[in-house]
Amino acid sequence: MTDFLIGVLVTLLIVALALRQGYLARSGGLAALFVGSAIFGLGGWRWGVLLGLFFFSSSLLSRYKAREKQLAAEKFSKGHTRDWGQVLANGGLAALYAVAGAIWPAPLWALLFTGALAAVNA
Repeated sequence: MTDFLIGVLVTLLIVALALRQGYLARSGGLAALFVGSAIFGLGGWRWGVLLGLFFFSSSLLSRYKAREKQLAAEKFSKGHTRDWGQVLANGGLAALYAVAGAIWPAPLWALLFTGALAAVNA
């Protein structure tokens, strides 16, 4: 239970920073709190660090060459700030694998988790 609580607290800190920096909308922050808590709280530090690397690298990549992407952003109107739908689309499956790994421990869940994050960051 202590590991889960630490995971929730670390996730809360990261979500607060992401909200402040404009990487997450409020709805995205709430969804990220659930996704991150499941992953970090149930998967532990290894899974949490991978999630953090995914989030920060994808956030930085979304801001890379922002001016050149402006035309595409106007067509799709999502921009670089993530809402609840984007958080769940990108992290929901990974969170599901973390929950499954906590219920039925097996190395396969870690592989599926890593693959899910790699796919959405591609």
